[in-house]
Amino acid sequence: MSVMDCASLAAQINEFLEGELSEADHAAALEHLASCTACEAVLSETREVDDLVEHHEHQPLTDDDRSRMLSTVIEEVVE
Repeated sequence: MSVMDCASLAAQINEFLEGELSEADHAAALEHLASCTACEAVLSETREVDDLVEHHEHQPLTDDDRSRMLSTVIEEVVE
């Protein structure tokens, strides 16, 4: 099984949320999330933003928007 760290999970968070990771990477992400409260918080925040965007019929987030948002959330969680 592959090992996932915070940087790897952050780089693949959209794929994780959209169910696009390989089975091994998905399992590694779940294992990492079980022991990392910072990544768990990032995942939760990302889900909340995705839900808000989806339910309020705003413009979909671009990859650049998601990247900026994720960087901001990570900075807040890590501090």
